Amino acid sequence: MQGNWERIGPLLVNNGGGEILIGDVQFQGPLRLQVGKGARIEIGDYTSINYDVEIHSKVRVVIGGYCLIGWKTSITDTDYHGVGYNPPKDMPTTVEEGAWVGCHCIILKGVTVGRGSVVSSASVVNKDVPPFTIVGGNPAKVLKEIEPFEGKHGQIYEYKWWDPSFVPKPKPEFVRTGIRA
Repeated sequence: MQGNWERIGPLLVNNGGGEILIGDVQFQGPLRLQVGKGARIEIGDYTSINYDVEIHSKVRVVIGGYCLIGWKTSITDTDYHGVGYNPPKDMPTTVEEGAWVGCHCIILKGVTVGRGSVVSSASVVNKDVPPFTIVGGNPAKVLKEIEPFEGKHGQIYEYKWWDPSFVPKPKPEFVRTGIRA
């Protein structure tokens, strides 16, 4: 990846001829984005990225909406260089909608972190994370599934904390008072 580092507000960008698309996102401090020729980085709306996060792309890195990314996390879609005469193998990396990634995590190439899942701090993710699961460790392993739960009024919900329509609206209770007007 060629290019010079440039500061744009809280972003440090090294654009070697790629595309960077950032929605309505909250940054806590410097975010380093390095994108190669023809590559793409996408960050969805309402995602919160803590300080000192690095995202490197030679193909495509997508972070969906409503995600939380912990400090000092690295997300990449590349090996950066090959071994011997073998060229590097770059593969797209995706963090799906509503996923939480703890601090000091490394998300490696070709991985999809599933919708609504949680990656515990200091994890190295080298395989896909199923939706609605908690993973942790080096390498990251499934620790627990996040199960649907029952709401106040008996409805069953999938865990969707990021969805504004998730909060159940209470059904109005009508009380007969016997008062006639």
